Amino acid sequence: MPPLLEVKNLQTHFITRSGVARAVDGVTFSLERGQTLGLVGESGSGKSVTCSSIVRLLPKGSGRIVGGEVLFEGRNLLDISENEMRRIRGSQISFVTQDPMTSLNPVYSIGNQMEEPLRYHQGMRNHGQLHAKVVEALTQVGIPSPERRVKDYPHQLSGGQRQRVVTAMAIECQPSLLIADEPTTALDVTVQIQILRLLKDVQKELNLGMILVTHDLSVIARTCDKVAVMYAGRIVEEGPIDEIFARPRHPYTRSLMRAIPQIGRKEDRLYSIPGQPPDVRRLPQGCPFAPRCPDVIDRCTHEAPTEQFFGSNHRARCLRAEEMGAS
Repeated sequence: MPPLLEVKNLQTHFITRSGVARAVDGVTFSLERGQTLGLVGESGSGKSVTCSSIVRLLPKGSGRIVGGEVLFEGRNLLDISENEMRRIRGSQISFVTQDPMTSLNPVYSIGNQMEEPLRYHQGMRNHGQLHAKVVEALTQVGIPSPERRVKDYPHQLSGGQRQRVVTAMAIECQPSLLIADEPTTALDVTVQIQILRLLKDVQKELNLGMILVTHDLSVIARTCDKVAVMYAGRIVEEGPIDEIFARPRHPYTRSLMRAIPQIGRKEDRLYSIPGQPPDVRRLPQGCPFAPRCPDVIDRCTHEAPTEQFFGSNHRARCLRAEEMGAS
């Protein structure tokens, strides 16, 4: 039986006046039903573009998927028509967008916006059925007094409630795959924990496959089964969550972990990775991370790293990956 989702050598480019930006440069991973994959990396590493490419939601004109496959339940989504993709998007694959403050249309009520996917994907027309389904979805995500809230507008809800509404819209058609792109952005820590628990509860109830995009490794550790670390449009390390945290093989992964403040660790200054991520229009020769890497050697500056495998599930794109695991 094929995985729920299998991405093979995905390549997405943006055409700009100053050159071609290789935003996604040969990304490969798979996801099983009921499993959570965390995509982690700094801003600009390609996480959100990877997810947008999966559901074919790229800016018209500039963004292009130029290679690879996106196999959803064995079917390549890059080969189907836009009309077919619309039927899949929102029903079988749902997307929780990055900012709950701007995800909802301010001029329509919550109920009106939640009814639209049900009309389009499930053909519901009866007002009573639509209302009942919306109330059920809001109840599922823990919105208090859902019968009253369906009449409210987005500005009448808190940030956490808006995120719950966006999540309810994503799951009301019972998809097989949920993509959550930084779903806790702009929320306070307490609400973040509530939203993450909500996503895990919904996943367990519906047996969803889930991709969780974040730059926060503590979120990854709390919610994911495996993690893919992205840098300069590529996955530089992927593996089970316990393996990655116990034996990271790529210096970038180790640097991200070192940047997490830890209780009891006294330092004059919090650690930060030196330098800036590379311009994906002009990647350096050799390893893209070499200019910032604390473990760089001469080979790294002129020799492109190849993937190394450590068991069947752990891989890293680094010339010194074997040494990193041993140190």
